[in-house]
Amino acid sequence: MSRMAFIDIETTGFSRDWCFIIEMAAVIYNEEEQKSEDEFQEYIRPKGSIPVKITALTGITNEMVKDARSEREVLMDFLEWLIVNKITKIGGHNVKAFDINFINARAAKYGFAPIENVEIVDTLSIARKKKPPTTMKTATGNPSYKLEGIAAGYGFTYNAHSALDDVKVNILVYEKLGLNKTKAEVRNSLGF
Repeated sequence: MSRMAFIDIETTGFSRDWCFIIEMAAVIYNEEEQKSEDEFQEYIRPKGSIPVKITALTGITNEMVKDARSEREVLMDFLEWLIVNKITKIGGHNVKAFDINFINARAAKYGFAPIENVEIVDTLSIARKKKPPTTMKTATGNPSYKLEGIAAGYGFTYNAHSALDDVKVNILVYEKLGLNKTKAEVRNSLGF
């Protein structure tokens, strides 16, 4: 059975040293059956306040996380959840450059083993090669392959920068990009 975990995090900023994860989400996706099997989602109480610009972007407020568990507790449970589910393949949008590195840096602060020895499927890298429809442009006027732009290009509406919603729409984008098909299915769809 081919199962992978799509993941996404929301953070208080970009610094892995000084910023905190404020939401973690993941969905275990069965590639063969093209369905979700389990999910993980939790808000996290950071040390200090969530910056106003982050609340504006994510919708996550200090009030929403005031009674949430600590980053250490949630990270420990999340990493254990990946191990228990025998996840060896992780998907996400910009997951290689951002999410995995951020999670690993924060995990190291608590003495936890990093996420490693897993296959990474980064839909941002793939989108840049496949050039799917997108409704967004970069500052230079080129197509932007941010997740919300691709999702809109495919006609999906969702609550962007909600980690669980990002994960769920990322799975839809993954399917639209044809990445869930076996090599034989791709050959057949091309008439070979």
